[in-house]
Formats: sequence, C-alpha cells, structure tokens
Amino acid sequence: MYKRPSGARGVKQAYERLLEANLREGEPAWLRAMRSIPPADSLVRETSQFSTRGRLGFEQAKVGGESKAVEGERIERAVAEGCVTSRHKKSQLRTQSTKPPRIEFPEDRLRRTFYRNHPFEKERPRIVMEPTGQTEQDWSQLTQGHGQVTGENVIRHQYYLMQHKGLSEREAYAQATGEFYKVRAREEMEAKSARQEALAYGARGLAKPFSASQLAAEDRALRRSTKSFSRRAEEQNMRSAMSEKMFAVGALPPSS
Repeated sequence: MYKRPSGARGVKQAYERLLEANLREGEPAWLRAMRSIPPADSLVRETSQFSTRGRLGFEQAKVGGESKAVEGERIERAVAEGCVTSRHKKSQLRTQSTKPPRIEFPEDRLRRTFYRNHPFEKERPRIVMEPTGQTEQDWSQLTQGHGQVTGENVIRHQYYLMQHKGLSEREAYAQATGEFYKVRAREEMEAKSARQEALAYGARGLAKPFSASQLAAEDRALRRSTKSFSRRAEEQNMRSAMSEKMFAVGALPPSS
C-alpha cells in the first residue's frame, strides 16, 4: 500500500530531485536541517492508495461499445474493449474516518456472558500480585493450586475446553461454571468453619464501624423521643378532658 509523504517531507524530496536534475545551484541551510531532523508524519490517517480493480459497488463496467445512462441526462459514450467506466457519487467520494478499528478477542464474548449472569463477581476483591511470575498458565484445570478463583479463571478454562476438548460454548460454560460453584461453596464452608472455631476458642467478633454505631445510637434516641412525645400528648389530652368536665359541672371558680 502506497502512502504519500507529508507536506514538509514532500518539499524536501522535491528540492532534492531538483538538485539531482541540476535545476538548482547549492543546498540551502534548511535542507541540511531537514536531513538531520526530518519532520514527523501527520497523525491524521490519509486515504489508502490501492487499486479496487472494479470490485466496488459504484464501478459499473460496460464493455463492447455500449452507452451509459446518467440520471438527468443521457450521455452516449463509446467504450473501447477492455476499458472500465465508473460513476462516482458525492457520498462515495468521502474520505474514510480516522476511527480505529474495533479489536475483538474470542474471550470477550465469553466474558460478557459470564459477568451478565454473575454481576456480583465484579465487586469481589481480587489479588493482583502474581505468586509465581509466570505469564503462561495451564488452563486445563479451573484452579492452579494457589491463589484465588475469579471469573477470569472460569473464562480461560471455558475457552480451553472449547479449543482443546472440542466442546461447544454452552457445554464448556456449563462444565466451567459447575466447577466454579463447587469452589465457591467450599470457600464459604471453610470461612464459616473458621469463624465458628475462632469463636469457640474465645475470639471476639469485630466491632461495628463508627458510622454504624452512630446510626444505631441515633435510632435509639429517636425511639425514646417518639415515646416521650406520645406520652406528653396523652397527658395533655387528659388535662384538657378534665378541664372541660370540671367547667361543665361548674366546679371551676369564677375568674376575678
């Protein structure tokens, strides 16, 4: 694929060709500077220069002296044998965008499927330290005998089953997740047994965080204030009822 040089590089190359053809006398100072420090290429991707060989949709060839009709008017054109005619529209003359192509790996589809069915695995803390330092691992087994088991282990093991065992994506997913569920159940049982053993040997549970204790104290204070307000309201209602009753029977003394 041919790529045209940038504008600054084109100026240097054009002047060098003029010197080779003896159309210029002497080298200017800027030419020696550009040779020692050449200008950088443009970051904007240019249109690739390659031959389509008539494979694009807008290249409609008619051979054998036939005429070609254009919208709006009819143009009679004699086409020699072996030549190709083409009609370019404005939309077909647009340059390609500079958006890079999307890179898709086979594991990406498996990763999306697993985390869509197990969203809480993203929130589980992970250990990023490498215990062995080896970059290549054997994914024939879900567990490597050390470290923790994460969703990435399931994805790698599933991909290994698809590539080396000939299983389909659904079968490999069922087998990998089945082993994953067994590992998670064993981890939960180990944590529960360790907690019960620690409590049996006299360990004390972890205290609540400061924020949780403060919220609990606030709830207790609100409950006490609610009871106090309700009690005061009942007493006020009783006083009002007694006053109305005594006023009705004339027990209240006359106001001075």
